This record gives sequence, C-alpha cells and structure tokens, in this order.
Amino acid sequence: MARKKKQEPEVLPNPESWMGTFADLVSLMLTFFILLVSMSTLDKTGLSDISTYFKRAVSVLNAGEKTEMQMISPFEMQRIVKPRELMLAMRQNSRKVLQNSTLEHKVNAIILNDQLILRMSDAVLFEPGRADLNAAHDEALKRLARMLSASPGMIRVEGHSDTGKLPDDSPYPDAWSLSLARAASVLRVLEREGVNTYRLSLAGYGSSRPVSTEATPYGRAKNRRVDIVLYSEENRNSGNTEVDDGQGR
Repeated sequence: MARKKKQEPEVLPNPESWMGTFADLVSLMLTFFILLVSMSTLDKTGLSDISTYFKRAVSVLNAGEKTEMQMISPFEMQRIVKPRELMLAMRQNSRKVLQNSTLEHKVNAIILNDQLILRMSDAVLFEPGRADLNAAHDEALKRLARMLSASPGMIRVEGHSDTGKLPDDSPYPDAWSLSLARAASVLRVLEREGVNTYRLSLAGYGSSRPVSTEATPYGRAKNRRVDIVLYSEENRNSGNTEVDDGQGR
C-alpha cells in the first residue's frame, strides 16, 4: 500500500514586508541630506573660530624664518589672549622683525606690569650729546615701526639720560632737553611708518628715572637710553618706573 505524501503548509506572502527595507533606506537618505545641509551652512565665523582655537593650541606665533608675514595679527591676539600673553607675543614679534638687522641683539625687550618695553642704548642710536639718529639703523627702526603700527595698544617713547655733564659741543642746554629730543627723533620714525598719532606720546625724563647705579661708567651708560613702551589704553596714565633686574632679552 502506497504511503500518502505529507502536504506542506502553504505560506502566504506578507504584502508589508518591503516596508522595513524601505524605512531603513529613507533613514539613511535623511541622515545623508542632513549632513550635506550642515556642511553647506558652516559659516565663515565657525571656520574662523576653529582656526583660532587651532592656532592657540599650537602656539601664539606661527613658525617660520620670515618676519612680518609669519606673525599672527596683534589685534587677533588681543582678542584671544590675556594682556601679558599679548606682550609676550609682541616681544617675540620684535625679535623676529629685528633678525639679521643692525639692531639685532641691541634692543632689550622687557615685560613689566603687562607693558612691553623696547629699550635701546643711546650709544647705539646717537652720537654723544646729539639727538640725530644713526643712519646705519634707519632700516631696522623702520621695520620695528611697521610692526608697532600693526600692534594694539598705546605707545610712549621715553628719553632718559644720566647725571653726567653734556659734551661742550652739545646743542642742548641740559639732560632734560636732550632726552626729550632723542625720544622725539624715535617717535618721528614711528609716525612716518604709519603708527596712528592718537596712540603716540612723548616723554623726556632726563636723569630722574635711572635703571642702574650712577656710581660706575657701566651703570651710567645703562641709564642713557630710549624706551619704546607698549601698553594697553586702560593703563594710559601709567609710567615706566622699573629698576633693571639684570635680565636681558
């Protein structure tokens, strides 16, 4: 007797089975288009912020061998860093600007109370008892002036002298007049190279603000100087009253 074949149950197709695959596809497409829209609306400010944060993470200054072209804008630095950090960056900028110039290693950059002091000896810039700038340093001073013209903050040019007697052939009657005339000579270079006159001020202190002893020739030579003081507008009435701590550039 033949065995009866077992009949398989009939499986009916599910008319809604395609919905799962279709929903997955729609979700992927929606995610893709949202990503496209977000990338297309990334504005310039967002990109600028990303760039700024990256610069701060790497360094205040870009690396490189050139001078002005390798510097972050000081106005940008003023926005993103503290005053002392800004002065540190400006000190580094001044060193870069003066590289391979006649004033390299002859400008002493000092930071004091959130001020940057660029100090130059009178023997470097002037003949004894005179206020005419040494022509050999014209280009170096111009480079420094162009850097300062792009910097934030106020600038005070200070002339200082020692208590010694002026040379007999000096056209100036006393140390006060000579220190003021020397500061004015440096200030004129800054003005000619584009520093806004609103930012500039002038002072001749004579021998009233020494940074070293008057008892030795070396100390008196350190007191004869011109200081370019860079400071914030909030400290506009502040003066430079530091005593030399012996630290150089």
